[in-house]
Amino acid sequence: MANGVPYPPYEKYEIVKTELLIDSDDAFREAARMPPKPGRDRVRLTQTRKFWSGLERMAQYWDSSQDEYYERPVAAKSESSQIVNDIQQQQSSSEKTSVSSPMDTSESPTEETIIYERVYKGRRIGTGSEMPSDIREDTMRGLIEMVAWPFQCQASVPATPPRLNVQGLLFPVRHTLISGRVPQDRQAARSGILEGPLLGVQCREETKFTAEEVGSWSKEYCDLFREIGAMLLLAQERAREGGVEVKPGEGKWWTTVPRFGGAEHEGVTGEAANSDNAKEKEEQKDDSNPQSVHKRSRYTNPLISSRRAVRTRRLTPSERWKVIGPGASLWDKRMKYMQIGKPDGSPYDDIYMLSCINHHVSILHLKIHRRYIECLTTGESALRDQGTPEQPWNILKLRRTK
Repeated sequence: MANGVPYPPYEKYEIVKTELLIDSDDAFREAARMPPKPGRDRVRLTQTRKFWSGLERMAQYWDSSQDEYYERPVAAKSESSQIVNDIQQQQSSSEKTSVSSPMDTSESPTEETIIYERVYKGRRIGTGSEMPSDIREDTMRGLIEMVAWPFQCQASVPATPPRLNVQGLLFPVRHTLISGRVPQDRQAARSGILEGPLLGVQCREETKFTAEEVGSWSKEYCDLFREIGAMLLLAQERAREGGVEVKPGEGKWWTTVPRFGGAEHEGVTGEAANSDNAKEKEEQKDDSNPQSVHKRSRYTNPLISSRRAVRTRRLTPSERWKVIGPGASLWDKRMKYMQIGKPDGSPYDDIYMLSCINHHVSILHLKIHRRYIECLTTGESALRDQGTPEQPWNILKLRRTK
């Protein structure tokens, strides 16, 4: 591979293929640590156990092949309720015999009416819209890891909130998992640093895409924009290879020049300014106090180690407002941005993502030009390449599996 590590053996994926072709019911019982059915052999899950465990939980909100409804008689009444009924019947019968009335010679019915209730027998406990989000995430993590681990890749949650930069405007997008390659440096690998990103995963809870108006497809368009936005962010991150981060507002006058020209309190008025003055006076009073100067602390001796943790003082709202500097970083500190898999000298990059909705998974492929990424991020580009006739630079080519 590109990092000098040999490709995983072909036989390893033959094992994965064989385990994925196992009957679902046998794999579910093995994943749940249950004995096999009578007459069935026990299966082995060595490479795909985590995926089958997540799929078994997902089947509880999806698989309808085992659905079965049958009727059974209602359970008999408890003994306590039966005793109460017998006492009431005896009392009523004694009252009837005491009152003179014509004798009823008709026989009482001996057969009781049997009441049946409908019972469900199957695997499901809910519908797809009721599926917890962690089930999708665990299943997708198991799907990626059984393929990525032989290539020395891992899947992790983004350390920073994923936000797409569109000419200075930040749009939040959804990245459930990010797959990257483990670096060869052991120290960096132990720190959790990955190289990439290689692949993205997006799990969504939406199940309804039809609008109230007939013929309106606005919800489907919005869902498509969610997928495209996540893949554009992957393209931006891969394009950062060899670059230096420029934080939002770095080098601008509003991140370097003091507010209000450095005036007193810098525009802070009212109680906030009075609180700052009181704090400064209190600090000056403590410094000028001769007792506090000559008072010896138990921690002044350098030979005695202080066990008391040093607590950093929290800034007041007015102090935080006075801080001048650029915005927060948009780069993930645990990701070493690299365009792994991109052909050398080609302006196009291939972006891949797994999209999971309800119980359906699709593989998405986006082909994007370098010039398109730069114009999207900064609004301009030094490249003048027009692309190919099949795909110009300003066109996105998106493909997906069914």
